[in-house]
Amino acid sequence: MAIMEDSLPTEGKGIRLILGEPVQHDFFYVYHGDIIHSEGGPQTLYVMEHVFWGRILFLNGTLQFTTRDEFIYHEALVHIPVQCRPEGEIKKVLICGGGDFGAARELLKYPDLEEIIIADIDPRVPEVVKEFFPELLPSKEDPRLKILITDAYKLVEELVQKGEFFDLVIIDSTDPDIAPEGSPIELSHSLFSTDFHRLLQKLAPQGLVVQQAATPFTMKNVLEWTYRTFVEVYGKEEVYCYRADIPSFGGDNAYILRAPGLDPRQPQRALPSETKYYDHDVHRASFALPKFWQEVLR
Repeated sequence: MAIMEDSLPTEGKGIRLILGEPVQHDFFYVYHGDIIHSEGGPQTLYVMEHVFWGRILFLNGTLQFTTRDEFIYHEALVHIPVQCRPEGEIKKVLICGGGDFGAARELLKYPDLEEIIIADIDPRVPEVVKEFFPELLPSKEDPRLKILITDAYKLVEELVQKGEFFDLVIIDSTDPDIAPEGSPIELSHSLFSTDFHRLLQKLAPQGLVVQQAATPFTMKNVLEWTYRTFVEVYGKEEVYCYRADIPSFGGDNAYILRAPGLDPRQPQRALPSETKYYDHDVHRASFALPKFWQEVLR
């Protein structure tokens, strides 16, 4: 055979790479595809074109969503808390993070919601989504939706000082840093703190609060920390955990929900239109947790 070979022909836009995401000790998720957009800055940002997952957004080397299954994450994040209150009881919603528009897209399916604010710290995320992930955008412009490029923690402080109130707060962020020492690199880190949730208790005194809490099978400490924070601030009787299986995350993702004065396991509204994952049976089943999750939440 020949000793030397010609170089591979150029395949198109982007740089073809193998990207490995560390998950646990000596355990990686590996993606092979074309990096069609990349940026540095406060958090590194990659967009990959993948033959199976479609397009993938990575922040700080961690997969955030794929076009193939993002609907599962966003529908579970939004419809379960909204559906546990009767129509007309949720008017104002704050999304902390959520610059990818996926949560807002789902919220806008409810005509009785009057105001939805996205507060995302990274101005590049909304712009990248508009260019590379148009399916995450709401189907049409809606005057109820406002996006602010700001630190959600500081915005909540300002809203509390102004005496504002919200009916639902959604924390749609990257996972926090879990490290014994050192400065956190994740911009979302402060959104998992008890100080932040004490502010939310003032912002939404009788409101719902939901926060994604990672994949417990490989990231148990995120679930433990998030649940402990909710229980400390809101009281155990108001705190629930539910789950959704998101294939690109590698398994079940956890969500922690603060729901005062009601049982969120029973949906209270008519089904929203155009969902691909959520229905009332899924709603009820989402609160059925495996025993090894229940042991962590005791």
